[in-house]
This record gives sequence, C-alpha cells and structure tokens, in this order.
Amino acid sequence: MEITFYRKLANKVADAVIANAEYSEAEARRIRYGLVCIFSDLYKFILLLIVFTLFSATLEYLLAFAVILLLRPILGGYHAKNELVCLAVSFITMAISIFAGRLDIIPGFVQILLAIVLTITGAVIAPVRTRKVEERTGIYKILAAILTPAILLLDYFYIPAQILQVSVVTTYLLSVYQLLKNKLFNNI
Repeated sequence: MEITFYRKLANKVADAVIANAEYSEAEARRIRYGLVCIFSDLYKFILLLIVFTLFSATLEYLLAFAVILLLRPILGGYHAKNELVCLAVSFITMAISIFAGRLDIIPGFVQILLAIVLTITGAVIAPVRTRKVEERTGIYKILAAILTPAILLLDYFYIPAQILQVSVVTTYLLSVYQLLKNKLFNNI
C-alpha cells in the first residue's frame, strides 16, 4: 500500500511554486521530487513524534532523531522498497534506540570501544549508497569520522541514558546491512 496524501499535497505546492515562475521541465521535476521528499520525511517525523509522545518519550525521540538526521545523510543506509516498510523500519529503529538506550546497559569499556570501532567503520564505509557515488566520498568519510565519536562522547559524558549511542549503533547496522545487500545482490 502506498501512502499518497503527502504526494498530493507536495504536487499542489509544487504547482503553486512552478506557476509563479518560469522553470524548465527538469527544474519542475526536481522541485516536485524535493517537495515529495520533504513532505514524506515531515509526515513520518510528526507521526512518530505523536507515537513516542504517547509513550512519554518525546525528548528521547528528538535525541534519537537528531542522531539519525546527522548520520544518515553521511552514511547512507537502508532504503525500503515501499513506504509502509520504511515507516515500520523507522519506528523500530527509534523504538530500539529509545527503549534500549533507557536501559543504560552498555558498559563503559564497550562505549569506548564503540567510539573507536564505529569511527573507523564510518571512515571506511561512508557513504553507503544504492548507486555508485564517486564525488565527495572523502568528505563523507571525514564527516563520519568526526561526527561519530563526537556524538558518542557527548552521550558518554552529558546524556544520562544511552539513547545517542544506541541510535548511532542502529544507524550503523542499517548502513552496513545496506552495504552488504548492495554487494551481494547488486554486485556494486
């Protein structure tokens, strides 16, 4: 089942934007695609915000979301084939990040080890894409190597629960999964 209400809304907004200026067909397509992407992410963000607010986890959701928002564009990661699977994976990722992070079960030495291992992993695998990306690969690797330990150390020293750490780990797991899937099934 495809969710279409935000696509219709994005197309109406795009029609209004395009009608007020002269755009080429390619520019109009990019505007439509960009608005669909923005509205898609916005509706998922709001829906999950409502769900986690009902579970009294608003702050934790915003923390986990911020981590994924920072790392996912750099790392890439899992891309679902349809919107319902995407929504389910997003919910599961957030739920694991929040509820496992609340448990505060990762020992200190493992946290330090994660900071080292995930920083190296990010520098090696970034960016994971469904298509080959040659340009800016170095920038993505540097950003992954800087942001990963910064987020993990922020969580270690300043956040009472381990929500940021679990969010980083789940984001990396989804990125590694996508990388393996690309290598095995697409022979990239």
